[in-house]
Amino acid sequence: MVNLSNMPNIRKILPTFFTLGALFSIIVLGVYIRSSTLSSPTVLDYDPWWFFRHAKEIVENNMKIPDWDILSYYPPGRAYAIYQGWSFTIALMYKIASNFIDISLMEIAKLSPLIMVALTPIPAFLLGRLLSNNIGGLFTALFSVIAPTFIGVSMAGYADTDVVVVFYTFLSILSIMAAIKYSKYKLRSIPFYIIAVASVLLFAFNWSAGWLPLLLFAG
Repeated sequence: MVNLSNMPNIRKILPTFFTLGALFSIIVLGVYIRSSTLSSPTVLDYDPWWFFRHAKEIVENNMKIPDWDILSYYPPGRAYAIYQGWSFTIALMYKIASNFIDISLMEIAKLSPLIMVALTPIPAFLLGRLLSNNIGGLFTALFSVIAPTFIGVSMAGYADTDVVVVFYTFLSILSIMAAIKYSKYKLRSIPFYIIAVASVLLFAFNWSAGWLPLLLFAG
């Protein structure tokens, strides 16, 4: 005989499946509406090419950021900008993907906005859930990817930092708020502080104004 008392309550499981399914649908929607430019032979626009060029230099320099950019302010060049997190991320994506499939750095650069768009609803959902509930989290995740101004600067091939700014804004705010909320647990709150610090540092490494969330919370 099957002991029905030990079986999970279907009424408790269904909301979880609905939430996960809805979040997955939002991720798919965000990627789908940006995939029409995936057939472009190169990255789109000037700034995305700048990040692609630096990603290529990082790959060719054995994943080390060069000291001198010989193409900027030609002929003397200039010292490499310290905020190279996005170019490094593209290079890292390529290194990881090339271990499993035959793919070029250009193809990874074109896919990079879609990858970040796919990741953005996750911290957006968790932030909305932290502030309200699952429904609030889903609406936050939905708005995080369908805002028209955001869509225009995160199409496939548009490998600029706009998509990075949106992702790390949600991630850093989420991690800071979680650290504040769970600070009452003392030692058990240390991992939340570590994640918050790491999120802000990564944000700043990817974008020069990545300190803004921390400054706003400090204010």
